[in-house]
Amino acid sequence: MTTEIARIVSEAYRWQRRLGNTLITAPHCHIIADPSRPQVWDCNHADAVTAEADAAIDAVLAAMNLHLHHTPWRVVHTDGFTSDAFLARLAQEDFEERPVTIQMVLRGELTARGPEIALRSVTSDADWAALHDLVRADHVEGRRTAALDLSPDFTGNVVTAFRAKSSDYHFHLAIKNDMPMAYGACAAAPNGAGIIEDLFTLPSARRQGIATAMIAAFTDRLRTAGCHTIFLGALATEPPKRLYHSLGFQPVGLARSWVRDVRKTAQT
Repeated sequence: MTTEIARIVSEAYRWQRRLGNTLITAPHCHIIADPSRPQVWDCNHADAVTAEADAAIDAVLAAMNLHLHHTPWRVVHTDGFTSDAFLARLAQEDFEERPVTIQMVLRGELTARGPEIALRSVTSDADWAALHDLVRADHVEGRRTAALDLSPDFTGNVVTAFRAKSSDYHFHLAIKNDMPMAYGACAAAPNGAGIIEDLFTLPSARRQGIATAMIAAFTDRLRTAGCHTIFLGALATEPPKRLYHSLGFQPVGLARSWVRDVRKTAQT
């Protein structure tokens, strides 16, 4: 059962990342591409890699070079169903592993629901502007982005990518004293899994139960939508994993991202 749940979660993650982007079927993988946002990894990557033999792995790497020539990044998202042979090849080819995401599934009911909060769907231009400001604060802090130096232009591209998938992946603002203090998103995947992702609270509003309240509200909405599995991702390097575990979310798998900058490769 755990293996089946992990597979459901992995499929839902892929579905969510692909929203708003072009999906290309390639040998032994899929390529997701968006030339309008070449710096955004979730818009330009390979996933669902089935390659194990050398020739198949060569075909995946060739497909990435062919379909992602508009970006200097070669990004692969992997999960527990990706072969060790492929992961070893990525390491050999100088792909760098980003911080691991723990895939966590809610078992039973939430142990806490947090305080009452005002949760507003992001729909208007003003809402999207407020979300942009929060995403920028998230990027500047750098805890969820492994301290990468991300430019304001990059933040803008991420938010436009969010907006491109917002018909299926719904963003919300948590409001306190008439000010947006946090954001998060949820979606009901076609396979029946409910996704809670992209949770961020301003440092000044933390330890007040806002994240817990958002998770509770999203869980209710996803269950009302008929989702049989509710899950979220927790960076293995960050404290929120402990909050999620205390709320009843249990680890079922690991999601990994591997990155190579071809500009560096060309210089060596």
